[in-house]
Amino acid sequence: MDIVKICTSGYQKDPEGKCEKVAHLAEGKYYLRNGKHYIKYDDSSMDTDYIIGTTIKIDGSKFRILRNGPIDTDMNFEAGKTTYAVYRTPYSSMKLEIYTRQLDISMDYASGNVELYYDMRVDGTFVGEYELRIEISKVV
Repeated sequence: MDIVKICTSGYQKDPEGKCEKVAHLAEGKYYLRNGKHYIKYDDSSMDTDYIIGTTIKIDGSKFRILRNGPIDTDMNFEAGKTTYAVYRTPYSSMKLEIYTRQLDISMDYASGNVELYYDMRVDGTFVGEYELRIEISKVV
């Protein structure tokens, strides 16, 4: 296990074209198991009242984000494919349909970059285009 810094940035563009930038910095733990990269950290960027346990799993050309806590979801991304997830909050659950337009992964031991471009539908309704960049670096 190594301690890593996780920098996330990107944007969310709604169907009307309005863009919202997102950025977050966290510290977490990195594991390499059976050739798969795991990064675990606590995320408070989605809801300042709660901390959501977040795990990133990188397996070759597949990328996965798992969130546990008041917000609970398991989102999978693979270039050119549509995946499905359920997004649960204390108030409701929503069905997500995620189409990954592009996914670029460059990972070494405890450091790397992920660039992710995807479209999302919630309960069948298009909600926007997303771009997410994640930079992982080992804390020395």
